[in-house]
Amino acid sequence: MSAADRFAIEDLFAVFHWALDTGDVEGFADCFVDGGRMRLQSQRGELRYRGRDELIAMAETLRAWDRFPGCQHFAGQLLIELDDDGQAGRARSFCLVAESRGEAPYALRFAGRSDDRLRRRNGRWLFEERQVRLWQGESMVNHLLLVDD
Repeated sequence: MSAADRFAIEDLFAVFHWALDTGDVEGFADCFVDGGRMRLQSQRGELRYRGRDELIAMAETLRAWDRFPGCQHFAGQLLIELDDDGQAGRARSFCLVAESRGEAPYALRFAGRSDDRLRRRNGRWLFEERQVRLWQGESMVNHLLLVDD
C-alpha cells in the first residue's frame, strides 16, 4: 500500500467523523459509495442503513437528538489491508465516543470497534460498508482467549 493510499484512507475516517459530529449530513453521506451500507450495534440491537437516503436520515436523526451535540467520535489504531488490485480493501479500528459538553471531566459514552469495507471510486477512497460494534461478546471472548494462552 502506498503512503498516499494510507493517508487518503485515514482522511476518509477524519472527514466521516467530522461531518457526523458537526451535523454535515451531506458530507457524511458523501463518505460512502452509491448504495453504501452502515451497520451499528448498540445495547438495543443492530441498526442497518443502506443507500444515501437512509444514511442521510440516520445522520439527521442523530443531529436532532438532544444528547448528540457535543459528542465527539474517534477512530484509531487503523489496520488497513488492500485487495490485490488496490481498488478495494478492509479497515479495522477502535472506536470511542466522548460526550464533551459542560465542564470536564467528559464522559466516555461508547467503546467499540469497526470493521469496514473500502472502495476506490474516481481516485477517492470511500466506505462500501461500515460496521460498528460494541467491544463485548465475541470481541471480548477472542481477546480473553488470547490473554489466557
